[in-house]
Amino acid sequence: MLTRRNFVLGSVIAAEASSLRDAFAGDSMPLPAWSPGELDIHHIDTGRGNCTFLIAPDGTTVLIDCGASNDGPDVSAPPRPNNSRPPAEWAARYALHHARAAGRNTLDYLIATHIHPDHVGDLPPGSPPASREPGFVPTGVSQFDQFMPALTVIDRSFPDYGDLPPVGEFARNYLAWLDSRRRAGRRVERAEVGSDRQIGLRSPEKYPDFSVRVLAANGCVWTGVRGVLELFPHVQKLPVHDRPNENMCSIALHLRYGRFSYFSGGDLTAETRDGRLPWMDVESPVAEAAGRVDVALANHHGYFDSCGPGFTKALDAQVYVIPAWHVTHPGPAQIERLLGAWPGQKLRDVFSTELLPANRLFNDRWTSELRGTQGHVVVRVAADRAAFRVFVLDSTRENGPVVSASGPYATRG
Repeated sequence: MLTRRNFVLGSVIAAEASSLRDAFAGDSMPLPAWSPGELDIHHIDTGRGNCTFLIAPDGTTVLIDCGASNDGPDVSAPPRPNNSRPPAEWAARYALHHARAAGRNTLDYLIATHIHPDHVGDLPPGSPPASREPGFVPTGVSQFDQFMPALTVIDRSFPDYGDLPPVGEFARNYLAWLDSRRRAGRRVERAEVGSDRQIGLRSPEKYPDFSVRVLAANGCVWTGVRGVLELFPHVQKLPVHDRPNENMCSIALHLRYGRFSYFSGGDLTAETRDGRLPWMDVESPVAEAAGRVDVALANHHGYFDSCGPGFTKALDAQVYVIPAWHVTHPGPAQIERLLGAWPGQKLRDVFSTELLPANRLFNDRWTSELRGTQGHVVVRVAADRAAFRVFVLDSTRENGPVVSASGPYATRG
């Protein structure tokens, strides 16, 4: 129903969209600084993996992942803005630059969705022995913590992973960092599925309509009235090759700010081996628990095993952001689904942090429909919660300018 309020709001938004495009028609306009009451969600493009930085309405700071993949230039994006510094240092410099407006130089929360190199950091080539002090090699999230210290780190299950332990040298290095934090009296917490209080504001009384819920982790999902549901079968009864992998254990978050909502699901996947193992579709029940949102981060970089029909149907986001960095990110079916490129339907707005030349050719059918294919993707929610905008920043230069601006989009509640 077209109410008077919706008509007026739509007219205002259309006018603002036109002026917004004009304002950023050049190539030297920086992103306007964050202001109290606004929510900023920065999807940082380092070319090395996922990294999302949030400035909440009261200046609370949150980091979700900070990847440092070692994959070579033949299959991955160039380091952004260049290779003169490690990915985590570039990411921290970016976050500190934007956090200055909130008077912040530390993190309130650092969340590692799951334990893979492109989310927590790989061991750099030629790394010194981790046995020497501090007992780990700084990389990814642990290196970011050195530049912008985190008050609280939230891991999917530390220190007890039960039947779902992470594996690999990079994982042992990451766990050594968590253990060093704990021994130093610095806070490390296990994700509390269903909680909307584990991640809170510094000044919650100022913004009671802001919340972040830990929607899922370790194969468990919060379903509201029914409580927490376990999605995995009894792990020990499964053949080793059929057991849940690390991606399936990702932490998923559901953020609300007034009428605005946002979903982040790490590397949750939907691949069921052609229906032989239905329970392996973890992302669909998690997306159903989230429900419709305004903005969603594409699961698993839009890789072939993610962003299935259940994901886009349940979330029905106005905007999708693909945290791409590899030649396989994203898949053509995933782009088509995120766009909603079906006959007679209006396309959704999809932004990708990277789109490598080979992937661009592979996805030539859809490339021209994407709203962004390289750069930091920043979502800014207005202080009145009525609308949000999406900015793409040049990630080939430190503190690069805005290269495109989209919106305003009306929040849907």
